[in-house]
Amino acid sequence: MAHAFAPHAAVNASRYLIVPCEATGCGDLAVIWDRLEEQVIDVIDARASARYSDEDAMWDEFRMAA
Repeated sequence: MAHAFAPHAAVNASRYLIVPCEATGCGDLAVIWDRLEEQVIDVIDARASARYSDEDAMWDEFRMAA
């Protein structure tokens, strides 16, 4: 079964990047970076970064089904 054309899904999948914070004393934090706007979106607990990725995947799956 072919998926519907959804360019926004391709853009969103590559738009955001979660990277570890490299500042001194901030090893337990991660930064959400917006590649399109070239800016930091949020700073989160590094342990939560996997949860953010899982939630994004679920939202993408929901949007594709709709």
